[in-house]
Amino acid sequence: MKIAMSSKVYNKKGGISRYVAELAERFADEHEIHVFSSNWEDVGNDNIIFHKTPLPPGPLLVGAGTYFLEMSALSKLMRRKFDIIHTEGLESVWLDVVTAHSIHRAALEVMKNIGELNPLGTTDLFLLNVEKLNYQKYKNYRKIICVSNSSKQELMKYYKVPSEDIEVIPNGVNPDEFKPLNKLSLFPLRKKYDIGEGDAILLIVATEFYRKGMVELINAVDMLVNKRGHRDVKLLIVGKAQVEGQRKGDSYYRKLAQKLGVSKNVIFTGRVADLNAHYNLGDIFVFPTKYEAFGIQTLEAMSCGLPVINSKIGAGELITDGHDGIHFEDPNNVEEIADKIEMLLIDDKTRNNLGKNARKTAMKYSWDSIASRTMKIYEEILGD
Repeated sequence: MKIAMSSKVYNKKGGISRYVAELAERFADEHEIHVFSSNWEDVGNDNIIFHKTPLPPGPLLVGAGTYFLEMSALSKLMRRKFDIIHTEGLESVWLDVVTAHSIHRAALEVMKNIGELNPLGTTDLFLLNVEKLNYQKYKNYRKIICVSNSSKQELMKYYKVPSEDIEVIPNGVNPDEFKPLNKLSLFPLRKKYDIGEGDAILLIVATEFYRKGMVELINAVDMLVNKRGHRDVKLLIVGKAQVEGQRKGDSYYRKLAQKLGVSKNVIFTGRVADLNAHYNLGDIFVFPTKYEAFGIQTLEAMSCGLPVINSKIGAGELITDGHDGIHFEDPNNVEEIADKIEMLLIDDKTRNNLGKNARKTAMKYSWDSIASRTMKIYEEILGD
């Protein structure tokens, strides 16, 4: 089978790019795989054939018309050469299989509902138009893969996509890469961040800090430290904040922590090379995201054996509440966030059991399993 896949960039550092890289790497053992991308790294299979494309590495701020024409021309070329064309929806206008990693219209609706929707810019308008063209006006696909049931419901609601056109296949994880580590091996890292032996570490991995609930989480740390007496609680924020409206990167959140008097309890790591080690620094993974199609960080944390407290959406759908994680009813509720963190802080047995079960759950979603389920979609399409 000759398969074409696309991604703005190809690496194992992000959600969408990792998805493409993990699948392409596995498919290339038995099939001819071509990847169309602006640049590539972390290539784990020498059989993959790469093609340089006009797909930009950053946001689509300018040149939307030119970009659309270039993609249309490239799509015609690809259709003459491949059995399956698998793309990531908002990056493309040629689709056999499209994985809907997010529904931009749904994300904007969530931000609007919490009073955070800024005037729509060029990027927003472009993405909304491409979504409408792909999913509604032209039905420019043969099958859509959604990474969560919540995303499937959003496609059906906003673009009237028939349920039978959508298959839900979550993102995966490599359990050999994200795994529990011996705590003694983490001593140099704990020393680097001045983490004491008795400190309880809350962990979040993110770049879009506001949407992931960072304001509420820092306020919850304030409630735990200054109002409930948990002086040994520290929040480890792994990742570098994007500029979001008036929130100019990390500085906004550093100032918030300082204003609340918890600057010593909130640690900003920036981007890190060894993500697995940083997951293992955590005692509890906390992810009060406001909107998420999936959120691969949650599954990676579970694979490392961390108990997770997560919004019900996205990867939160993989969690059985009270068995391998805990759900937030309202991720905007600071008191609820503090309550559920505190419950695990004072209950070692529950915390440890949740972590053990989280690892077992994560292993059901290995990339090998996800690749196999995706290949079945290809085979069904070619069998039509």
